[in-house]
Amino acid sequence: MAQDAVTRATYNVNPDDLERMLLAKEQLPPGSEGFEVAREGELSNESMADLPLAGHSAQGLRQLGRVTGFQREWLTTVSDDNLTEGADLALATVVHFMESPEAVNSWMEKVFLEEFKEKVGHELGPGHRLVSVDQFSVTTPFHHEAVGVRAVQEGPKGLVSSSVLDFRIGRLLGVVYVVTFGDANRQEVTQNLGKTLERHMISVALGAA
Repeated sequence: MAQDAVTRATYNVNPDDLERMLLAKEQLPPGSEGFEVAREGELSNESMADLPLAGHSAQGLRQLGRVTGFQREWLTTVSDDNLTEGADLALATVVHFMESPEAVNSWMEKVFLEEFKEKVGHELGPGHRLVSVDQFSVTTPFHHEAVGVRAVQEGPKGLVSSSVLDFRIGRLLGVVYVVTFGDANRQEVTQNLGKTLERHMISVALGAA
């Protein structure tokens, strides 16, 4: 795979740079002012393997070319009793440190798209079931590749939808998602959030070069 300047810069990035690549609250989309950080920190292969939809052991993740990652997730401060249909519940930015650009592309195609779709109908946890996973067209231009899906899950309080975007920058995998109460479409917001994360990741990568 041909390497441009940005790809070469990602080989000078080390895992300690990942935290700086994630977005700060002031970089979040409008309407996120009341959100608070709920989860933040390193996403090792061991912790990744424990996630409900992981489907891989820590060793399996290493064989897929994943080294480590860092995540920052925000949750709404609106109480459950005051939530309305279409209200955003959570959003996040994640950066995965991979061995190569080829590993990123393989992850996006096989783990994110193929394996995610195969989990439709599976239980995500007590009382939660994945109802659908549909790929959507990424209309915003990204530096390298980008793919997106909209997933809907059913829980005790009804439907919850998630718009998720994966994109590649050299050997780095950026991920953003927006979780919404009800069967909603947040593709545009998710793509804009992904573009903001991409610009910030490139800025940090070039600074680390």
